[in-house]
Amino acid sequence: MKRKLIIVLFLTTLLLTGIIAVQAYWSFSAYKLNKKKFDSDINTAMQQALDSCKKDYFDSIRVVMIKRLSDKGTHIKVDTIRGRDTAHLALQISIKNNYTDIGEPYSTTIPIYNYYQEKINHKATAPEVLTEMSFYVPYLRDKLLLLLGMEDALKDIKHKQTVKSGTFELPKSYRQADSVKLHNYFSAALQKTHRYAYFDLKISDKPLPAKSQDPHLVDQLRYSETEQFTYKYHGFLYLLHTEKDTLFVRAVFDRAQVGLLKEMIIALLASGFLIVFTIFCLFYIILTIIKQKKLTELKDDFINNMTHELKTPIATITVAIEGLQKYNALNDPEKTQRYLQTSRNELTRLDNLVSKVLNIAAFENKEIRLTKEQIPVDELVNDLIASEKIKADKEINISYSNKDSIRDIEADKLHFRNVLANIIDNAVKYSEEPVDIKISLTRSGKNAVFFIKDNGIGISAAHIRHIFDKFHRVPSGNVHNVKGTGLGLNYVKYIVQAHGGSISVKSQPGAGSEFIITLPLKNG
Repeated sequence: MKRKLIIVLFLTTLLLTGIIAVQAYWSFSAYKLNKKKFDSDINTAMQQALDSCKKDYFDSIRVVMIKRLSDKGTHIKVDTIRGRDTAHLALQISIKNNYTDIGEPYSTTIPIYNYYQEKINHKATAPEVLTEMSFYVPYLRDKLLLLLGMEDALKDIKHKQTVKSGTFELPKSYRQADSVKLHNYFSAALQKTHRYAYFDLKISDKPLPAKSQDPHLVDQLRYSETEQFTYKYHGFLYLLHTEKDTLFVRAVFDRAQVGLLKEMIIALLASGFLIVFTIFCLFYIILTIIKQKKLTELKDDFINNMTHELKTPIATITVAIEGLQKYNALNDPEKTQRYLQTSRNELTRLDNLVSKVLNIAAFENKEIRLTKEQIPVDELVNDLIASEKIKADKEINISYSNKDSIRDIEADKLHFRNVLANIIDNAVKYSEEPVDIKISLTRSGKNAVFFIKDNGIGISAAHIRHIFDKFHRVPSGNVHNVKGTGLGLNYVKYIVQAHGGSISVKSQPGAGSEFIITLPLKNG
């Protein structure tokens, strides 16, 4: 059995190691896949953020141009004439303001005015249509920008001051404003796929070298960064930007693993729970095997004790009968009476032993039915003391005190008497002469509390936790030839709990033991 247990422990350890290794490999592989997806997603998110900034930029151009072309001093006249291309119309636009005018016809054919007017969802004004056309017709865009630029320049000459918000001027702190806008759009795009990502946005006039290309500088499983993106959508005249106006953008994630692990937290917790649950199940199985092994050993010990206990009275009775038959004891009334009394005592002992075993079998099968009645407690205890003194083969002294003068308790008389008898019988068996047993009864609320203290050999801490277990027997120490079944205290605990009470024990080796039984005074 021990060898089989060792094999089970080895296989269990091997199984747990395999499960943990597989789960760890799965978790690491899942993290690597998520990291690879993360590195791709952050580039997509950056492109989305830049597209959003670009849209805002063009929307701002529309707002400014429409506002400038809608000034009271600006007059717009649009005439169309059919040209050589039947699919298009030649367009002549005349735009005048207080400073300059544009009035010559275009030499090239362009899409019709109504086409761009229909592209706008609402009924568009001439400034709105011309602004929309300027994004697709380079010649018209150049003329419009020339008009607005000349107006800004003439205003500057007339008022002899620098125009603070002219057409060609970049906004103040445009880089800071752009970085805030880009940061917000990038953060919003990341929230859709990686809500726990923490990043720093790097913006510079010069190219930003990639740190992730050098494995000696960063840990590839922890560090992430986007590709380098160019950003030039600031100011008004985006087509006139030079290289010095182009900004380089890169997002850096120094602790990418934190966000990824937070995203995987449910899967990781589920994996950890399964591992812990598996360990618990295997541990429980091993404990059950060990418990069954111990129970088997206890049963073997029980069978050996029972065999001896049963053979002893049978052998004694057999000897007494042979004495009566072979040694003419029937003609000696005194010897006959002694042999018969010995046989009777042994039969009583055998009956008590069989009754204990039957009682244990009965309460294991839930067949014991308690017949509760009002029991005069003093009468019960005193009768039990007298019975113990008669059958004991040692010098014993049993004292009893009812400190709170409790008259009756409600219990099953037979089984409760057996409870007290078992404890007192153990006290006698495991004590050297003279045996001193003290029984006291007190009231605690609605409960009666019995204290049964002896001067026996005591119980060690290693065994005191198991004395109520089935088949468990405490080693007798220096007291020899103490026989028992290991069922008595298990029966005692069952009966006490069946009455709604509890039992505990205090003991130290060499200092005796004290059993404490608490029973409700009323069990109804």
